[in-house]
Amino acid sequence: MRDRAKAWAGQAVAAVNPQCRFDRAVFVLAHMRCGSTALSNVLCSRPDISGYGEAHVRYLGPQSLGQLVVNQALRRGWKPGARHLFDKLLHNRHDEAAPPAFFTARAILVAREPVAAIRSVRALYAGPGRVLYQTDAEVAAYYIARVEALLAMWPRFAAGRRVALTHAELLTTPDAALARISDRLGFGVPLENRYVSPVASRKSGGGDPVVSGRHTRIVARADRPDSGAALEVDPAVLAAAQDAYARFAGIAADA
Repeated sequence: MRDRAKAWAGQAVAAVNPQCRFDRAVFVLAHMRCGSTALSNVLCSRPDISGYGEAHVRYLGPQSLGQLVVNQALRRGWKPGARHLFDKLLHNRHDEAAPPAFFTARAILVAREPVAAIRSVRALYAGPGRVLYQTDAEVAAYYIARVEALLAMWPRFAAGRRVALTHAELLTTPDAALARISDRLGFGVPLENRYVSPVASRKSGGGDPVVSGRHTRIVARADRPDSGAALEVDPAVLAAAQDAYARFAGIAADA
């Protein structure tokens, strides 16, 4: 009933709110544990971008942007005067049925090499009461499906509305990565490497509950490769994950 009420409210908001246009939206399309929360915080700290992190909206049409506004308002992350609405999408269920207009948004795609990503997701879901992503194999399946979806979405965005980054690039050279985003997406005022971490982005389901609140900027640091020792994933599955990432890294290098 609550979800239905949100949907109705979203439809009403979309009908009257000029923010609810896909060509004004900014999306981070990524997978879990790839540095997307820090990047989201940088974006959402700007006065012209309204958002807080992952809103868990399924994009089906303009009414979904209205629901995004409702979610932001409920979490005190809505800026009525902002030109752009922001969301971070980490699961295929949120964008697999996206309408053609969705691909007029500005899109930032991010991925991390699979071994470190799988290990990090497993660690995040290792706490009491967790039921999802309890095995390396389950996380690997999620990773492959999500990165393949990112690869499929990439050509649907216009060249001037998309940019792809690896976690390593964002981690080791954050200022250069933000400059590239600003240039490729045509932000009149370039992104600055500073942010205030919204409370909603530090809660489970909204962003990174582990380290998001400890920093006020993306701190450059070395990217340490993970050998994959003790990772319980079938070699063929791991090879598929590595192949998907290699193709994504190729896009990021050329983008």
